[in-house]
Amino acid sequence: MSTYTIGIDIGGTFTDCVAVDGDGGIAIGKVASTPPDFHHGFIASIGAAAARLGVTHAELLSRAQDILHGCTVGTNALVEKRTAKVALLTTAGHRDSIYTMQAGHRLVGSDPRDIAHLAAHMKPEPLVPKSLVVEIDERIASDGKVVVELDEDRARETVRRLAADGVEAFAIALLWSTANNVHERALARIVAEEAPAAFVSVGSEVVARVGEYQRTVATLINALIGPVTSGYLARLEGELRALDFTGALSIMTCTGGLIDIAHARRMPLLTIGSGPVAGLIGAGRLARAVAPGEGAAVNVLTGDVGGTTFDVGVIRRGEPVTRSTTRYGQYEYFVPTLDVRSVGAGGGSIVAYDQDTRSLRVGPRSAGAVPGPAAYGRGGTQATVTDADLVLGHLNPDFFLGGALELDAGAALEALERAGRPLGFTALETAAAAARIVDDQMADAIRLSSIHQGYDPRACVMYAYGGAGGVHCPMVARKLGIRTVVMPLGDLAAGWSAFGVASADAMIVQDVPLLTPSPFDPEVLNTAWKHLEDKVRSALPESLPHDEVVLERFVEMRYRLQVNELRIPAPPGVYGEGEIHELVAAFEREYELLYGPGSGYPQAGFMITAIRVSARARVSADRLAAVEGGEPYDAEPAGTRDVVWYELGTAPRPTPVHDGGLLRPGARVSGPAIVEFVDTTLALRPGQLATVDPWGNIVIAA
Repeated sequence: MSTYTIGIDIGGTFTDCVAVDGDGGIAIGKVASTPPDFHHGFIASIGAAAARLGVTHAELLSRAQDILHGCTVGTNALVEKRTAKVALLTTAGHRDSIYTMQAGHRLVGSDPRDIAHLAAHMKPEPLVPKSLVVEIDERIASDGKVVVELDEDRARETVRRLAADGVEAFAIALLWSTANNVHERALARIVAEEAPAAFVSVGSEVVARVGEYQRTVATLINALIGPVTSGYLARLEGELRALDFTGALSIMTCTGGLIDIAHARRMPLLTIGSGPVAGLIGAGRLARAVAPGEGAAVNVLTGDVGGTTFDVGVIRRGEPVTRSTTRYGQYEYFVPTLDVRSVGAGGGSIVAYDQDTRSLRVGPRSAGAVPGPAAYGRGGTQATVTDADLVLGHLNPDFFLGGALELDAGAALEALERAGRPLGFTALETAAAAARIVDDQMADAIRLSSIHQGYDPRACVMYAYGGAGGVHCPMVARKLGIRTVVMPLGDLAAGWSAFGVASADAMIVQDVPLLTPSPFDPEVLNTAWKHLEDKVRSALPESLPHDEVVLERFVEMRYRLQVNELRIPAPPGVYGEGEIHELVAAFEREYELLYGPGSGYPQAGFMITAIRVSARARVSADRLAAVEGGEPYDAEPAGTRDVVWYELGTAPRPTPVHDGGLLRPGARVSGPAIVEFVDTTLALRPGQLATVDPWGNIVIAA
């Protein structure tokens, strides 16, 4: 009897479940998300996957060894402003550091035109009001010595007052706690005694790095989403236990690994953005499996078109590109993440007339799961990209989600007509304009993610996934000059992020600040690596196979007179002069790739600011299995229907429609054509040729 690893990803519109057995067999279940009670959709998605496997809900759970979850509850809470009432406890004299921010760092990642428009610069909404920022009498020096002892009696009175005022979470971020966290630990103990129901976020535990501002931001965000995320995970764990699930529940993080549920409840900050990250993990695994020899040489751009956002990532030499910091709006904090950029352009993005610009606007607002697009018939009245795709003929109203949801074409037409009326557009013209606008927005997002990081998109392969990836990415690729698009594993493309969760490794990460300038002393680094690796090994759960754990080293480094820090892989083993030279050379290569030749300043020397060790271990032994056979043949269309291709004009044109379920390895389909899978649709433009490779992927050539 097969056992399963289950991966689940909750999106703004749909919740996806993927069940993977040890032989590479895969089944997907997709249901509407259920905000604000997301755990209902979580459980329902498992039932949908069980139905595809022909087993009962209970049977699938009984055969599941692990459930791996991409949790977006914290992300949604931030976006929707459903965060806890938080008090920030900080060192006396440093109350305003969170408001003064860090000069130009709040503009990192902004459009250059916005940066140049100084008169329009504004600071973001504060993470916490000043009335809830409290100065604590204490002081630690940079060398870890206690300069002023903590006034525990006064701190205790402060915590009592804040708790009585309805504070739900405490963020404790004291100066130089990375050198000595004795006062932070004492404050955490006081909060636990005086406000036992409150969530506590301790700065030295959240981020063990030098940098008061970034550490405080991370500590605050962890507290803001702590109660809602911890409460959700507790309810979810209870639901699974009530259904007799006896396996392990692990949570996906923004670093691309998995942590246990206890860790996730303490550090919900690590779960922010984990859904898009999961898709990138799955794409990297597929790239390595399909072309082991080429996977390390081919650069891949990923395009995840979901219901709410379009997420873009980069895979270089077989590994996802990472960032050493994460951003929440204009706030930057020290949590490394896979580099996934998101824009509000998805199937649920609202199409509306913009009074200010007197033009049509698509997104960033989304109809979400409730009420959803007008065509869903759930009370939505605003036009969306899904409505536009339906009216253009790209979607089959009788076969959406394999027929599980019948779309209302009449409601879509009415909504689009209302949206385009101020411009004198018909419903069809509004739909064509909306499709073109959203495709251009997606192309712009990929340009920013690739060109800004030193990659020419024309030299990359594009992986398209998400429910609407097959509809929009072939045209997006054409706009960018990308010649090859891969849509992973047919139906599974719609639940690719859930597959990425199921493909992830368990991960433990530890880092420490290490301010050391060049020339670097190998013995200092050797001592630091040994200390950190011992710390990581001691933190590994007993359930992990310790003999199979892989340790990886990283350093944060910058030029001494420049501010841009990079996280780069560090060589294993004992360091000598050769390893030091290799480390510096790797930093200079990466720096020039990102900022251009000649942008570095090696004459100023180098500075290591922190070191990090991660421990990875496989959670499941599943593998991707190739399909037998694959004789070339031209697939016969199953029928035709009127489809509008906006780049060819507004007149409907009969287009062949293919049943994706009948395609087998070796199949060829020439565009223009529509290929309908159970959970997604592929729209091939004229001149594009799609073939099916031995892995079941749809490979689209320009």
